Amino acid sequence: MPFGWVGMDAFYGRQSELRDAIEDEGLTYMADIPSDTRVWLDVPKTGVPERKGNRGPRFKKVRVLDGEPSPIKVSDIKDRLAQSQWTHTFVRDTERRELWARFAFLRVYPVVDKLPGREVWLIIRINDGDNEVKYQLSNAPIHTSTSRFAKMSCSRYWIERSFQDGKGLAGLADFQGRGWVSWHHHITMALFAMMVLLLMQLDLGKVADLLTVQDIKDIYELSFARRRFDENEVAELIKKKYKARESARLSHHRLNHQQTGK
Repeated sequence: MPFGWVGMDAFYGRQSELRDAIEDEGLTYMADIPSDTRVWLDVPKTGVPERKGNRGPRFKKVRVLDGEPSPIKVSDIKDRLAQSQWTHTFVRDTERRELWARFAFLRVYPVVDKLPGREVWLIIRINDGDNEVKYQLSNAPIHTSTSRFAKMSCSRYWIERSFQDGKGLAGLADFQGRGWVSWHHHITMALFAMMVLLLMQLDLGKVADLLTVQDIKDIYELSFARRRFDENEVAELIKKKYKARESARLSHHRLNHQQTGK
């Protein structure tokens, strides 16, 4: 299936071999990293140090030469940034409000086996109203736009949301067996149920663009409980959901505009 880029949480994002392998395949990644990840802002000089005099060990491995700057934790870089280095940009609409965030973009060289790795982007993101700081590395092209970075940076939300939907709607988290065969049966049926809900959402979304997978599940429950399908009841159910959802969204948007002036 076609896709735009690879998103990774910090467990995978800190694996330099994986990041390099993805880049070698001609793919773009956006990888979360821990706050203590160390990088160089400028590539240090490396080489095999010469032996000092006739005594002492003979160096054989390439290393960062003496006198070169030490790598810095990405969390320390965040604290040193000037206000002018931050970009405030719109990310996406949410059910409650518009999501805006502050971004900083720097070219860095991550530490890989005590040496500078490939030059990549360091993205630092702080969502409005949220004190949590996200750090990410990306091999995106040099001229990648801020809006593109913002979309890439926040896209893993939809992956996590799909897991939440699977657990809440399709029983993904309800497995209680003890064997692999039963686990495979359970996970297959849970994923199949999610696929059915998603296909229904895509199909009915052509005439009701705000329809969610939760709405589809509610429609099924309304119909199966009575063993009949009443179009009027379904339409009334969707209408009530839309009205409540839109009212909440507009209310939160108005509050957000009052607080931020946007």
